[in-house]
Amino acid sequence: MLEVRDVTHAYTSSRLWGRSYAKDNVLSRMSLHIEEGTCLGLLGSSGAGKSTLGRIILGLEKPREGQVLFQGQNLYDLNPQARRNIRRDLQVVFQDCYSAVNPRMTAEQIIGEPLHNYESLTVQEQKRKVSELLECVGLSAADMNKQPFQFSGGQLQRINIARAIALKPKLIVLDEAVSSLDMINQANILRLLGELRAAFGLSYLFITHDIKAACMISDALAVMDKGEIVEYNDSKEQLLRSSHPAVRGLLDSMLADHPRNRHRT
Repeated sequence: MLEVRDVTHAYTSSRLWGRSYAKDNVLSRMSLHIEEGTCLGLLGSSGAGKSTLGRIILGLEKPREGQVLFQGQNLYDLNPQARRNIRRDLQVVFQDCYSAVNPRMTAEQIIGEPLHNYESLTVQEQKRKVSELLECVGLSAADMNKQPFQFSGGQLQRINIARAIALKPKLIVLDEAVSSLDMINQANILRLLGELRAAFGLSYLFITHDIKAACMISDALAVMDKGEIVEYNDSKEQLLRSSHPAVRGLLDSMLADHPRNRHRT
């Protein structure tokens, strides 16, 4: 489904006198793959390069070196029309559910935007489709005319998920998609994502710093540190046995489930 081959990327900073220079690599010869119908959890602390990799996979930022193959096609070798065709199979849910939507749009308009861009539906057909998508994510047709400020964070993230699945994509990049939610909403959204994956045969790249969330939804777990994959595990148990400092740091940052079991260091 997705293969990232030896991707390297760095950002350019400006200096005085109009000169510029490339900073140290944000990504260094990154490689990973995702099979059809599976979820890869991509873990790492802040600054590890996770979100940069996500933007490159989405085609939003061209890497300095390497390839991103989606269904066998290199995203950065395609002409604009071919890239547009692939976009319907490659969707995203961002961390900030509020900034990811137009605050003046209704839920119907937000979810219907990709349908309007890619499908030739009548007004009634689109309304019916949006109603079905709202029900798929645990909301109702009565929510169609509400605007973003009328939803809670968890509800609005469901709107974003409904928009992401509207075109029945092959792969969804979930970039810290539950990290801004409280624990109850996190669990509910993760459960919903699991149900949608089973129902629609979706594949996920689940980008997060939260090991618990990643373990709940992922089939395999990769850990990034300083722009590189430092661990790749097929199970939670393998990850927990890792001695790599980046993994241990993520594990040490986890809070115990009950406050009485939390200790200061």
